[in-house]
Amino acid sequence: MKIFKNRNREQITFSSDNVENIRSAIGKYKNVLICGVEGVGKISNTVKAVKDNTNVYYLGNPVDYEGKMRPGSYEKYLRYIHSLKKDIRIIEDIEGLFLITDPVILIVDEVYGRNEAEFGQIGRLLDMQSMKIVQITGCIKNMKHLIDKMDLILELHLEGAFSVDKDLAQAICRILGKEKPVSKLF
Repeated sequence: MKIFKNRNREQITFSSDNVENIRSAIGKYKNVLICGVEGVGKISNTVKAVKDNTNVYYLGNPVDYEGKMRPGSYEKYLRYIHSLKKDIRIIEDIEGLFLITDPVILIVDEVYGRNEAEFGQIGRLLDMQSMKIVQITGCIKNMKHLIDKMDLILELHLEGAFSVDKDLAQAICRILGKEKPVSKLF
C-alpha cells in the first residue's frame, strides 16, 4: 500500500470563474502550472488574472503544444497578449530575467519545442525566489522534469478548474512524455 505524504498545502476552492481561480492559485503558490484543452483560455484567463499586478513579464513561444505555429503569426499573437495587458513586458531574451531582483510574475507560455538549454533556463527561473512563475502548457506530458518544480497544477475547463495531483502529473511526464528519470540537472 502506498503511503501518501502530507504536503501541508493550503486548499483552494475552485469556482466556475477561471480568472479568479488562477488569481487565487498565484496568490497562494510560487510556481503554478496552467494546463487544459485547446480553447479553454489558458493564456487569456492568466493574463486577465494578473491585470492589476505590476511587474508582469511574458516569455512566449512561437509554437503551440503540438508544435504548430501560432495562428496568423507569432507577432500577431504577441500583439494579442499585449492587448490583454498594456503594461506586460514581453521578453525575448531569457538571460535578462536572471538579473531581476524585484518581485515579479513571469508567465512562461508553452514548453513544447524548447531545447534542453531552454528547459534548464526555465528550471533556474522556477528556483528564483523573486519570481512567481505561471507556466502555461497544453499538455502536462511536455513538462518533462520541470514538473518537479511546480507547487500547484491547475487544469482549466470551460466550467471551472481543478488541481491535478503532483504524483499523477509526474507519472504523466515520465510515462507519456517518454522521458527517462533524470538526476538533478539544476
